[in-house]
Amino acid sequence: MKKKLFLLGICATLFITGCSLSDSVTNTIKNAAGTTSQPANDRKPSPTPATKETNLALGKKGTVGDWTIQIKKFTVKRKIKASKYRYYDAGKGNYYIYFQVSARNNGKKAAQFLPRIGYENKVISATLYYKKDYEYQPTELLGYDKDLTTESIGALTTKSGIVAFKIPKKVAKAKKSELSLKIGTKNEHIVYSLK
Repeated sequence: MKKKLFLLGICATLFITGCSLSDSVTNTIKNAAGTTSQPANDRKPSPTPATKETNLALGKKGTVGDWTIQIKKFTVKRKIKASKYRYYDAGKGNYYIYFQVSARNNGKKAAQFLPRIGYENKVISATLYYKKDYEYQPTELLGYDKDLTTESIGALTTKSGIVAFKIPKKVAKAKKSELSLKIGTKNEHIVYSLK
């Protein structure tokens, strides 16, 4: 019985010693790394950058980051004609709304306009809004030389073309005042009113 109590006492002592050692070891490591543990309530959240939004009418130029962008006009059609024998069909119950766009890369190296992937605060993206609640992303018209989606534009170079969105018939028939086009990054963008 004495042996069991003795072993139990040694185990308890080692356990308590181990717990206190692990706390001191943890604090030593944090101090060596230059961080100290502080309660979660004392930590200050990093400030979120302010959003810069510019509202423009069609035809006006705006600047976002290294890009100067001008949305000249838009067209709503079921098909986009690519050549005499080739066209893009939106499919049953759908339409295309496509914008005439001019984009100038003011940066020091070539960059993609409206790339498929990238950080939301680094790359230019476009979103069509219907009633400010419904969102549509650009539809890449593969093989169409006038499509600016994912187009590489050289430094100090301007390209003109179209950016198309596939939308349902209800959105295609909506009032112009219910539609808007946002182009830019999450924190800096231009909103074109289609009125």
